Amino acid sequence: MQVRNGSEALGERQGTEARVPAPREPSTGPVQVSRSSVAAEVALAAVALVLLGGTVLTYPFRGDQAIFALIGRQVLHGETLYTDLWDVKQPGVFLWYGLADALGLGETGARLLDVLAAVAFGACVWGLLRRRTSTPWVRRWLPVLATGVLLASAGPGDFGQPEMLCLVPAVGAFALVAADPDRAPGWARIVGAAVCVGVVGVFKLPLAAVAGLALLVFLALRLRGRARVVAVAVVLGAALVPVLLVLAWLAARGAGGAALRVWLVDALDMGAAHGSRSPFRLLEGLGRYCLWSAPVVLLAARRAGSAWRRRDALDLAMVAFAVLHVLSVAGQFGWWYQWYFLSAPLVLLALRGLDDLAPRLARGPRRGRAITLLAVACLPLLAHAASWTVPAVLDGGGLTAASRARIDERVAGYGTIRTEIAAAGVRPDDSLFVLGDPLYHLLADEPLVVRTNGWDYDLMADRQWRELAGEVAAARPTVVLVDDQAAGWLAERGPDLRVELARDYTPIRTGAEGTWYRLR
Repeated sequence: MQVRNGSEALGERQGTEARVPAPREPSTGPVQVSRSSVAAEVALAAVALVLLGGTVLTYPFRGDQAIFALIGRQVLHGETLYTDLWDVKQPGVFLWYGLADALGLGETGARLLDVLAAVAFGACVWGLLRRRTSTPWVRRWLPVLATGVLLASAGPGDFGQPEMLCLVPAVGAFALVAADPDRAPGWARIVGAAVCVGVVGVFKLPLAAVAGLALLVFLALRLRGRARVVAVAVVLGAALVPVLLVLAWLAARGAGGAALRVWLVDALDMGAAHGSRSPFRLLEGLGRYCLWSAPVVLLAARRAGSAWRRRDALDLAMVAFAVLHVLSVAGQFGWWYQWYFLSAPLVLLALRGLDDLAPRLARGPRRGRAITLLAVACLPLLAHAASWTVPAVLDGGGLTAASRARIDERVAGYGTIRTEIAAAGVRPDDSLFVLGDPLYHLLADEPLVVRTNGWDYDLMADRQWRELAGEVAAARPTVVLVDDQAAGWLAERGPDLRVELARDYTPIRTGAEGTWYRLR
């Protein structure tokens, strides 16, 4: 079938070059199933997703989510990111948490948004693959499988991270241009996909680079002639729009130059700081992800192995996506949650691999071996999901205040933190600076009063340690906590801050959780 070039596709104005047929990809027709079968499947899927999603709702914040919420709240109350408040990340994640706070959603509401983002990811996967999946039962379960594997493989520290939130616009970009395998994408859809990439950039620029380059790989394979060159310019231009709008907003608040310095200078300084990159941490994070997503990884690898032979544009773009993200994480700090952006290409490849394998699972000569291998690969995923779901159910499911308190303490040490705050005598009129876990700020209901938050103590360059000491001296918070995890970094990297604490502060409490100081 030849590519049809109307107003939606490439446009006749591009001449005969645009009429050259693009490679045809397989598409499928509608699935015919009985209503009783659909009802049973929907009921089963609903129970599984409600159980997994309900567990996510009980997750308390960890340190990252706490700092996102604190900065987001203060930004929406008039303070300016990068001048009044500092963090190396782009603004998207802070605005996301700030909006949740402004709507009065609280922690549970923010976690509900995490669940809805996982469901939206499943919906995007369904929109992209429904015409490319030939096995009826696989096609019907596309959104459930995509959402379920995400909910089951991630933990409290993973949800709400930019890597998880960006799965929706990243897959949405490909759903816009690749949902119809019979036609090359039109310019309107290409522009829409590029804007989705730009939205990713509002949350994290390296992720946008990965998704954008993968999108260009797909377009290079699906378009012909000059359309490929034009597509590069269109994607780059449209993807810059959301990022430039955010930069203009920051510039209007007097923080445009500071934003560029953070994105282009501070980020590189932190990446070059001693100890910021750890090969062990990199491999540990990848190992966690591969273990807990083992069936996805195996099915994706099986499908990717034949991508070049089949010249499938979407598969090749997903392989490029995965390779680019591995390189991206290796060039960053290697935290385990950064690997979850791999779920975009790997889940897509895995579901297409499952579609390939489905006939063999039904009646192939090696049916038993394939089912056994897939079942064994699912065991770590199921065990990981159970490790969070079962204790939450035993704790009462978070349905009462006492049940919620048990979960909060078990997952994030909320009770311990509140006890420390009370023992240190932190009063409502005190100002607080924590070198370490920002959950102390969140649970003490104390805003950030020092520009540089103390959560990046292990990533800051020497220059940033010196700047932090000056900011503490200028802000003079009445109470300072150096938590047990940050104490070693302060001793090794923060001589100026140690001098400031010795000169103006008195230690008032030392314990297993850290050392508290009060302004003299």
